[in-house]
Amino acid sequence: MARPWRLWAVAVTLGMMAYGIAWEAAWDPLRPGSWLWLKVLPLALALPGLWHGRLYTYQWMSLLVWLYVCEALVRVLGLTMTEQLLAAGWLVQSLALTLIVLLAIRACRRQTSAGDSPSQSALRQ
Repeated sequence: MARPWRLWAVAVTLGMMAYGIAWEAAWDPLRPGSWLWLKVLPLALALPGLWHGRLYTYQWMSLLVWLYVCEALVRVLGLTMTEQLLAAGWLVQSLALTLIVLLAIRACRRQTSAGDSPSQSALRQ
């Protein structure tokens, strides 16, 4: 797999982490003292695997990211305009990460079917 997939995946994941922490801790917390910013911890756990191009990490991220998409869809119908706009931003980022992860997996599978051995078909170059 080409390096750009790894870089895009890490960049969007870091962006989602920063956005999620800022949203839940400062911009528009659900309630004062809310710990909802902890929702970004699974993204932090994925960073080493995404950086090193581990196919397994990309596969489980393809499942995990849908939780963030669902949360954004629910919160887009929020009570305040601020919450709706922040949720729309979260939705765009989570859909971008979904697309990047799925395209990276697809590219890796194409590389494997082209005759590479499984060890060569990892998401790194």
